[in-house]
Amino acid sequence: MPVLQEILDEVSKRVTPSPVERAKIARIADNIRLRVSQVASSAGLEVDVRLDGSVAKDTWLSGEGDMDIFMKVSPELTREELETRCLEVARKAAGSYVERYAEHPYIETSIEGVRVNIVPCFNVEKGKWKSATDRTPFHTEYMKAKLDERLRSEVRLTKKFAKGVGVYGAEIKVSGFSGMLCETLTLNYGSFQELLRAAAAWKRGQLIDIERFYQGLESEIPDLFPEPLVVVDPVDKGRNVAAAVAQDKMWLLVAASRQFLQSPSLNFFYPRPIKPLTTRQLAGKLAGRGSDIIFVQFGRVEAVVDVLWSQLYKTENSLRNLLKANGFQVLRTASWSDEKKCNVIVLEVEVKRLSPIVRHFGPPVSRVTESERFLEKYVGAPEAVSGPRVEDDRWVVEKKRRRVDAASLIRMSLSDGGKTIGVANKISPVLREKFKVLVNEEIADLCEKRRDLNLFLTDYLMGRPTWLR
Repeated sequence: MPVLQEILDEVSKRVTPSPVERAKIARIADNIRLRVSQVASSAGLEVDVRLDGSVAKDTWLSGEGDMDIFMKVSPELTREELETRCLEVARKAAGSYVERYAEHPYIETSIEGVRVNIVPCFNVEKGKWKSATDRTPFHTEYMKAKLDERLRSEVRLTKKFAKGVGVYGAEIKVSGFSGMLCETLTLNYGSFQELLRAAAAWKRGQLIDIERFYQGLESEIPDLFPEPLVVVDPVDKGRNVAAAVAQDKMWLLVAASRQFLQSPSLNFFYPRPIKPLTTRQLAGKLAGRGSDIIFVQFGRVEAVVDVLWSQLYKTENSLRNLLKANGFQVLRTASWSDEKKCNVIVLEVEVKRLSPIVRHFGPPVSRVTESERFLEKYVGAPEAVSGPRVEDDRWVVEKKRRRVDAASLIRMSLSDGGKTIGVANKISPVLREKFKVLVNEEIADLCEKRRDLNLFLTDYLMGRPTWLR
C-alpha cells in the first residue's frame, strides 16, 4: 500500500468516533436540549431546540465532540430580545458558562468534558435571514443530505489536516477555515486528496461555487466578493463561506497541501509538540537574535474572547504603524493572550535605536511653489542639521529625528492609553492604568512564570511551521 494511503487510513482510524463516544455525545445532546426547552418554557419563550453543527452532520472528530445547540425563536422577536431574553435562557440552562461572541452573543459551557455552545437564532424561511446564525440549521440539513459515509470520512481528514497545519477555525484569533468551509470544499472536490491537489494550484480570487449560482457570471465575482478565496455558500448565494479566511491562512493551506503531496507524513495531522526553551535559552536567543524585540505587556481586558482578539490585533496594528511612521524597520509583529489576565503584543524591529539624524528629500527644483515652501520650512530651522542643498534634481536636508528609541516611543505613546495612535477602545483604559514595555531578554522572567507564553515565544523564534522540513 502506498505511504500516503497508509497515512490516511491511520488518521481516519484515529479521528472516527467510537460507538462509546457517540453514545456519550447523544446522551449529552438529549439532556441539554431538554434542559434548554424546560428553561425556555418556564420563561414563556417558544423555542425549537435542535442539535446542529458537526455532531448533527456526523463530521466531528474523535475526542473533539463539541456540539452546537440552536434555539430557534420566532422572527417576530426583536434583535434585542434575541440577545437578552434568549441569551438569559441559554445562561440558565448552561449553569456555569462563558459568554462568546460571533455576530451576536452566545453561551459556551462544558458538560462531562464536552464543549457545548448554546446559540439563539431566528426561525426564518431560507434566505430571509435576520441574523448570521439563522443559516446554520440550513447548513446542517444541506450537508446531511449531501454527505454519505465515505464523504463524512473525507471531511474528517480535511478538518484534521486543517487543524494540524494551523488553519482551522473561523474565529478572529485564527481567521482560518471553519468546519462548514472544510465540509463544502471536501464535498466540492469529492475527497480529501482531490481537495489538496486542487488547493496546491489555487490562485488569488479562487472561486468554488458548488451550486453553480454564478455559472456564466464568473466575471462579476470580484465585485461581489473581494476576498482572496471565494466559496459561495450553498444555501445563500450572497455569502462567501470563506470570507473570514485571512490571506496568510489561505496560502498556508496551499503551501501545506503541496508539501504533504510531495512528502506525506503524519506530522501534518499530528504536529510534533514544541519543546519550550528554558529561561536561560530563551534569554540567550533573544539577546543574540540580531534584531530587537519589544514586548508590551498588560492585564485583563473586559471583553468576550472574540472581541478581545479583535482589539489585540487592532492595537498591534496601531503600534506597528507608529513604529513605521517614526522610521523604524518593523520585521514582524504578533499578539498573545491567556484570554484572562495577561496580554502581550510583540514588535520586532531591525534596531531599537536609530541614528539621531535622518536624510529627508524635498521636491524637485523644477517645482517652484513646492521648492519655496520647502526652503521656508528648513532654511535656518533648528531641526535642520545640514542643508537644504541640491542633489541631482531635488532639494535635500538632514534633520534631527524626534524619536530615536523604539521602547521610549511606545512608552510615551501609550501613557495616555494610546488613543491618539489608534489603540483599541477596550484596551486603551487598561494601558492608561498600567502596562510594561520589555525589550529582548527582559521578557524571560515573565516566561518563567508562564509556560504558555514561553511556548508561544519558542514557536515565534523558530518562525516556521512544524511540518516544514
